[in-house]
Amino acid sequence: MAEFTRTHGNSQEVFHIDTANGGLGNAALATSAPVNFTGPKLDFFKVIVENGSNSARDLQAEVGVNGAVGAIIQKINNGGAFVSIYQVEDSAAGQISLAIYPTGAYTTSTLQTAIRTLTAAGSNNVDCSGSDVTSGNFKLA
Repeated sequence: MAEFTRTHGNSQEVFHIDTANGGLGNAALATSAPVNFTGPKLDFFKVIVENGSNSARDLQAEVGVNGAVGAIIQKINNGGAFVSIYQVEDSAAGQISLAIYPTGAYTTSTLQTAIRTLTAAGSNNVDCSGSDVTSGNFKLA
């Protein structure tokens, strides 16, 4: 069987849309960076849903119809932004990772304030009044 030396194609992203310099070529990544090939630049947030006593709320059973996760997403979408991607942590930690469009629609403090207004979210009346929001990369698995 014939063989050839591979000179093109690596494990880098084809085009890094979230930087001004485009593709990174053969250089190593300086930091981990999310890449979204299917749409616009997004803002990434990590939300820990907690009640007023700062106790994490288990969201594993809150992903169904009329659940707290849907209420949180609806709150964000009604605030002039759009949740493009989200992931609920499969633990009792109360974590939701969010990717929101457009960039700048929310800051960590404005998103935290919006989520904290949900004192009885979803059909199980989940109290989100002590929730914390940080910015960062999207957590997968």
